[in-house]
Amino acid sequence: MRRFCLFALGLLLIVLIASPSAATVATIATTAPLEDHQEQSVDAAFRAALKAAVEGATAMGLPWVRISRAVVLEDAVAVQILATDETPESDTGEDSPDPDNGPGAAAPEPDKHHDSHRSSETTSRA
Repeated sequence: MRRFCLFALGLLLIVLIASPSAATVATIATTAPLEDHQEQSVDAAFRAALKAAVEGATAMGLPWVRISRAVVLEDAVAVQILATDETPESDTGEDSPDPDNGPGAAAPEPDKHHDSHRSSETTSRA
């Protein structure tokens, strides 16, 4: 019986040590109204949408955020962030694969009515 208990304890320790960590990850998208397409208005709307997204991530207990997309629409600015509770690995300048931006993903067609406003290379702590 003692051997079985030691075996079970050893197996349990191996399983606990070898198991991957379970990080919580969420994609959060927000919009802010846009009065006109002047740079100041776009910047203010971008900041408002980003602030709302980061506040949502913080409320969910996800302190690390990365801007995925920011798009200027006809009457609003849309921002999408990726939020996690795990400290991001060192930024190598390469995007990690995701369903929309991974290897083999088709490049999006440019749209006459939508302009990208910000780069998607920002990682910060909320």
